[in-house]
Amino acid sequence: MTREQTRHSKAWYNTLSRYYDTLIDPFQGPLRRRGIDSLRVAPDDHVLAVGCGTGREIATLQNAVESRGRVVGIDVAEQMCHLAQDRLDEADAFAVICGDALALPFDSDRFDVVLVSFTLELFEADHRATVLEEIRRVLEPGGRICVISPSATASSIISPLYTRLNEAFPRLVDSRPFDVSAVLAEAGFEILQTQVEWALVVPVELVVARWES
Repeated sequence: MTREQTRHSKAWYNTLSRYYDTLIDPFQGPLRRRGIDSLRVAPDDHVLAVGCGTGREIATLQNAVESRGRVVGIDVAEQMCHLAQDRLDEADAFAVICGDALALPFDSDRFDVVLVSFTLELFEADHRATVLEEIRRVLEPGGRICVISPSATASSIISPLYTRLNEAFPRLVDSRPFDVSAVLAEAGFEILQTQVEWALVVPVELVVARWES
């Protein structure tokens, strides 16, 4: 995702925000919750949700951390952030920030856990690597990441179809399925768990990995 694409993506998701929970979450929500379960978040973990959308995953993560923990969500679309903030309990331990995953506005070694749900596929390959580099930077050594994204390896039909649709309708079909496990391994993460699920007819990879500096 170039800076120009980021601008268009922000506009698109600002428009989509009011319909997102009705149209999209029924298909993505169960996989997000499964990913959160796989992360086994501890009560004192500091957790970052990249591409937090309307905040449903942050609300789920609230139940996994206690007073010693902290959950922060970041999204590029302002309207998504507003909806997410409205959903949260009024507490200092939970926050939503409007920002770009290409340059995460956090100190290094800040988080124990990072969730990237239906977000990394929005970036082109070189910018995807930059996002993962930023995530490595903000993760504590031994920190865990869960990436949930459409898979390019689980179906010989869906991925080429997505590619053609993305070329024809880049704003409407903005996902780029990829080999999630391979990309995380190439970025230096140790793969702990990989499973393939389905969102309607779309194969989705759910990968849990660990970062060791």
